[in-house]
Amino acid sequence: MKVVIIDDYMPTLEMMEAMLEHIEGISIHLFEDADKAYAYILSQQVDVILMDICMPGMDGIEWCRRFKQHEQLQHIPVLMVTGYDDEQKLEEAFAAGAFDYIRKPFTMVELVARVQLAYRQKETMDQLKRTNEAYMESYRHMWTMQKKMNEDLHLARLVQEGLLSEPLNNEHIHLIGTYIPSTQLSGDLYFWQQVRPHMYAFIVIDVMGHGVASALVAMSIRSLLHGLMTKVTDPLLVVQELNRHAFQLFGKETKYYFTAFYGTIDVKKKVIEYVNAGHPPAILMTNRKIMLLKEGGIPIGIVANAPYKKGMISFQDDVYLILYTDGLIEVLGEECEKQLADVMQMSHTFDEMVKNINEKTQYDKGNDDITFVSIHVK
Repeated sequence: MKVVIIDDYMPTLEMMEAMLEHIEGISIHLFEDADKAYAYILSQQVDVILMDICMPGMDGIEWCRRFKQHEQLQHIPVLMVTGYDDEQKLEEAFAAGAFDYIRKPFTMVELVARVQLAYRQKETMDQLKRTNEAYMESYRHMWTMQKKMNEDLHLARLVQEGLLSEPLNNEHIHLIGTYIPSTQLSGDLYFWQQVRPHMYAFIVIDVMGHGVASALVAMSIRSLLHGLMTKVTDPLLVVQELNRHAFQLFGKETKYYFTAFYGTIDVKKKVIEYVNAGHPPAILMTNRKIMLLKEGGIPIGIVANAPYKKGMISFQDDVYLILYTDGLIEVLGEECEKQLADVMQMSHTFDEMVKNINEKTQYDKGNDDITFVSIHVK
């Protein structure tokens, strides 16, 4: 404990030193000149200041106020020593920031007790300051890590969005996708490509959950799709291969699964083949008539070698097809299918249909990822 005593009368300083020197570990520094004491206090780690109120020039109360205005000194407790019985002086001392006061004449027991109390106050304040500094450092570290994580997630989202198919529009077919993640990353995915001169393959996937884990699963699946669609193509074989991949990726006790709707469109033969693996039914419209495409089986990654069935649709006139993930059901409610069917039937063009469905998703984003794909076979 380092104590500074300031009094313009040396016998008083020596008396106080003699009373306090019995405290274990104490270091006492005496000053008759307040300016020199002030300079010393600024250069050292002082724990307690004892100062006479009655000082030549600037009195002890003004010095106390000066100490408390300095950021480096404001936590050092100041004990005012006074021979006055003036309550107003004491009020001024406390208003200036004094921790306590002691009246002359005082006993050794009284002086030691007041100094030790002041020292405990200083220790408590120092501990609070250290705790606050540690908390702030921890907060700064956490904020830096969070900022880095957000930057990484933003980059990952850009990568993920870059893996989604660009709109495709030619004389035979028009495909366009909408992707609305609930967080920065999504477990939803859509992809399409031309696999034969007159055949197009398309898929919509919804991995269980959302966020980083689901996004990683979706991106793993996406890495397979180009080759799988090109070489295998047939909906039944593609879904079976995706199911095999899920168990190979996660093991027999996989806790991840995903729904999928995969199909092919032969624009020359005018045939759609598809498998719905636990996905919301696709909505097909031709001649203003609505059909729900449900043929398939359970979600992928639940049962090894799960049986799936393939659906087949023949058509002659223009076909409009909507595929979506269950995040859209959360937004539109239980009558999601009916609302989408109504939009399809009331829209005059394919672009108007896409625009109207997009508008419906803007009312409430929900807590799940939203993806839907609109297809027009001309």
